[in-house]
Amino acid sequence: ARDVAGATTRRGARERVGPRAEEPERGGEKKRGRARDEKMAATDSPAVAAPSSTVARAKRKASETPGRDALERVKTRRRAGATAAPVDAVPDDVLEVIFGHLARDSTPREYHDATLTCKRFRDAGTSKRALSDAGERVLATRAKDWNNGASAFADAAVAAGSVFASFFVGSVKFYSAKTKEERTAGAALLAKAAVNGSPDAHHTLAIMHFNGSGGRRKDKDPEAGAALCARGNILFNSVPAKRELGHCLQDGFGVERDVALGKKLLAEAAAEDTQTPAIDIAVSAATAAAAAVEERLRKRNDINTLQEAVTASREVSNAARAAAREHLHATPENRFLLDWFNPDVCGEVLPPGMHACSHPLCGRVETRRHEFRRCSCCGRVRYCSRSCQSLDWRLQHKFACLPLLELYGWTESDAESVDGGSVGPSPPGSPGGADFGGASSAAAAVEA
Repeated sequence: ARDVAGATTRRGARERVGPRAEEPERGGEKKRGRARDEKMAATDSPAVAAPSSTVARAKRKASETPGRDALERVKTRRRAGATAAPVDAVPDDVLEVIFGHLARDSTPREYHDATLTCKRFRDAGTSKRALSDAGERVLATRAKDWNNGASAFADAAVAAGSVFASFFVGSVKFYSAKTKEERTAGAALLAKAAVNGSPDAHHTLAIMHFNGSGGRRKDKDPEAGAALCARGNILFNSVPAKRELGHCLQDGFGVERDVALGKKLLAEAAAEDTQTPAIDIAVSAATAAAAAVEERLRKRNDINTLQEAVTASREVSNAARAAAREHLHATPENRFLLDWFNPDVCGEVLPPGMHACSHPLCGRVETRRHEFRRCSCCGRVRYCSRSCQSLDWRLQHKFACLPLLELYGWTESDAESVDGGSVGPSPPGSPGGADFGGASSAAAAVEA
């Protein structure tokens, strides 16, 4: 019977199983319906339909108790992210303008640290727009720190059109040059700076024309020097140019002699100096230091010969110079030259027969023998210009030169040594208080 019904035979089993395989599973319909419901719920409420692994991580993180420092860091990061704008959103031209302002007011270290922030900052900091505004502070590199990188940065500023960079590099190249080509390049940069409106370049070029610097003695051009001083005085009201032009008018050097106008310009320059507190403080400090040394030497009372008098006057002068230097600061180009030719700083020495300007804050050096003028009394100091001679007389040289005057019977009051009169002591028969060449009899006696 069972065979008839087909319940136990193989054929009957196949006939019963076949239709069941073709029928869909009842549980599959339930699974598909559950998946459809979960998808609709996820559309309405994403948090409810989160995967089980995400929910587990969220519960585990919520169960943890972060420290107070971690919470503060998260809050700070969120506040900073909410208020700060990304640097990438700042246009390149705006960055170049910002670095231009930075090049006028920052130090070399501050500027280069800013350019190391990222590639865009480096490109903006080395752009022509930024370097064209390079000023005195960012180029104030000391001679002991001068290297290929500093030289390349200064040359890039010159190529970008910075007026001060042209003046600074031109002064350094001209007075520290070892070849004629370097000196010619320095003079060209100084001329470029003067054309672009640098008052310091006008004064430096005038001194070069007065002394014939870089050439022979017959290459002096006092007319061109006086014209540059007049231009610097009229266009920029430059005090050094005004003082130099006043001496030229008094002596008739390069211009037609006009004593009244020369005294007027010298008085105006002296009035400008009195408005600078540092100069008055330096003069007062130098006078006090010199008086203290003179009092000590007077009590010792052992100065009986000319050589001893010269040694004592040099000691007084050195004390006055040290006191004045504490209150005055040299300009970047002068400080560079002072350090460059200081054997204790850079090791550079002047060629034999060459001398530096005796003004303690000048730094200019001779480009040939006997280029600078000597003091017409003692002959032991040299000056590149009348302006340096006038300032150095007030600061320290009057303490070293007046004892020799008294020794030889020459006297001069302090009232006659200001800018209104001759600069420095003038023995009878020597015009202008300066000697353009040989030393005086006092200097010859001392050197002998």
